[in-house]
Amino acid sequence: MSRSSEQELDYGPLFRLAGEMGREADLSGLLVMILEKSRTWIQAEACSIFLEDENTGELVIHSAHGDSAPQLGTLRVPQGEGIVGSAMKERKVVRVDDVSQDARFYAKADEKTGWKTKALLAAPLLEGGECVGVIEFLNPIGRAAFSGRDETMVEYFAGLVAAALVRIRAHEAALERAAVQRDLDLARELQGGLLPKVFPTRLEAPGIELFARLEPAKEVSGDLYDFFPIEAGKMCFVVGDVSGKGIAAGIFMAVTRTLIRAIAIPGRGPVEIMDRVNAQLAKENPASLFVTMILGIVDTETGRMVYGQGGHNPPIRVTGKGKGVYEPPGGMPLGVFEEAKFGQRELELAPGESLLVYTDGVTEAMNEAKDLFGEDRLEQAVTGVAGFSAEKIAERVIERVEGFVLEAERSDDITLLVIQRRG
Repeated sequence: MSRSSEQELDYGPLFRLAGEMGREADLSGLLVMILEKSRTWIQAEACSIFLEDENTGELVIHSAHGDSAPQLGTLRVPQGEGIVGSAMKERKVVRVDDVSQDARFYAKADEKTGWKTKALLAAPLLEGGECVGVIEFLNPIGRAAFSGRDETMVEYFAGLVAAALVRIRAHEAALERAAVQRDLDLARELQGGLLPKVFPTRLEAPGIELFARLEPAKEVSGDLYDFFPIEAGKMCFVVGDVSGKGIAAGIFMAVTRTLIRAIAIPGRGPVEIMDRVNAQLAKENPASLFVTMILGIVDTETGRMVYGQGGHNPPIRVTGKGKGVYEPPGGMPLGVFEEAKFGQRELELAPGESLLVYTDGVTEAMNEAKDLFGEDRLEQAVTGVAGFSAEKIAERVIERVEGFVLEAERSDDITLLVIQRRG
């Protein structure tokens, strides 16, 4: 077709349809509109839109209009086959005046639908460098084959269809992301509600001061801290770190906390509590998650404590002179083996001394050079904190970690719990 002939084409219906497409917000509604409106001005017996199955590469009829529509809904064309496969692969309009003479024609489509294809016109839906599908018109009405005019009009129209599809898919993806974000925000809010924010007063714990803080790396944290009275004058405290990230780790964390609170009753020591919690976690754990843990019981008058070790980072004992000393590590994580063994330590804090329990998000925090904060920097962070409150010690550590990480992406949750013997 000559350029002058192209200029004589009536693009009015095409542009009016483009305007309608731009106002459509639903993918199914958009496809139906495209097929219903375009078939009348192209004058074809049927038309359909094929979209690629990302998993198989097959072209699947997403929507169809015409006498064959009821039968075409489940049609799938193998990758690269048929006229539609050629149009997608070659990224150009393919016109076939007599399909019986074209070896590329996918005859199985007619066999499956009972339709009789005589001539067709297939145009790739191109948006930038991406081919998002193919639009196909079957059997022109009132003429034996599609014309060059039809070919030109369909080529222009396919570009508008592709742009509309990309726009609406991006819109739907944005809505989906927003819905997921709302769910994550709600999960984070609910999870945050599980963690105690009000710390023991001097009346409730005359001999100790306790403070804890959790800084999640993602919307939902796999870290855990908790504290609660287990009997008169005794308080149970725990810091845990669930393997993995995201929703699954958050749920595992919530289950672990619930089990601890249910199992920690008067008369049970830390290791017995951990044994019972582990038995429950290991029995029903299809995701094979695990949790490392320090769980202790502290005397709120004297600062004397016993704590169990479940493969967790060793706590730091901070002397009254502000020097950090690591406690020995021990034990196995919970949730993997029902027969897991746990370590146990006894400790009595002197007036002014503190115990810092933390998760590996502290020591494994990375800067942009991929250097780890490490145990040495943590030890330095608690050096010189003599006279600091439990809260001030925790804030100082987080401050040092943030100053080290700077603009690097947070790789893990950060949790700290500080128990200090009142001076």
